[in-house]
Amino acid sequence: MIDKVLTVLKDQLNATDGLWDPNVPNEIDIAVVGDIAKHEDETSGLDNKVVITLLSVEEESTLKNRSRYEKVIVDNNPTRYDRESPPAYLNLYVMVAANRSMYARALLNISKVIEIFQKKNVLEYVDTDPNKNFRFRIELHSVPFEQLSYIWGLLGGKVMPSVLYKISVIKIVAKDVVPVELINEVNIQSIKVD
Repeated sequence: MIDKVLTVLKDQLNATDGLWDPNVPNEIDIAVVGDIAKHEDETSGLDNKVVITLLSVEEESTLKNRSRYEKVIVDNNPTRYDRESPPAYLNLYVMVAANRSMYARALLNISKVIEIFQKKNVLEYVDTDPNKNFRFRIELHSVPFEQLSYIWGLLGGKVMPSVLYKISVIKIVAKDVVPVELINEVNIQSIKVD
């Protein structure tokens, strides 16, 4: 699910109304999903690209308290309950960094990224199976300068034009459903009380 979200971001940035510049026709697929910490590795494929990197995942605590049992009614039969693992609702923190050879070009790319996601801040993943489609919201996430310095220190130290986004709320659901039998009778004949 997380990879699908990052792919939607990449596709949005690589669209014709995205980062593509008609004045530079040989530059297609400028945005890539990758680990920005590996930007100095020659084989990483991150040279002269806008790199989308997942920094952190956080559980949305306000949506955590759900029942593990779901009520199921089938025709006129008695109600049944299925035990499900409650879904995990996640917020993703993503960095979009412009690893460009020219600083002016990197600044233009970051400006365009901000413009694109300000204009379209609700995005949708579309699957061939309509039941797997989902929407998510992306919003600019500001961090203090000290924290930004710490983040870049963890990522290799080379600071480049970048922007941080918070993506809310991604729902991840476990696939297993366990039917729970109804209790029809209780046998209490052999209880001994001291």
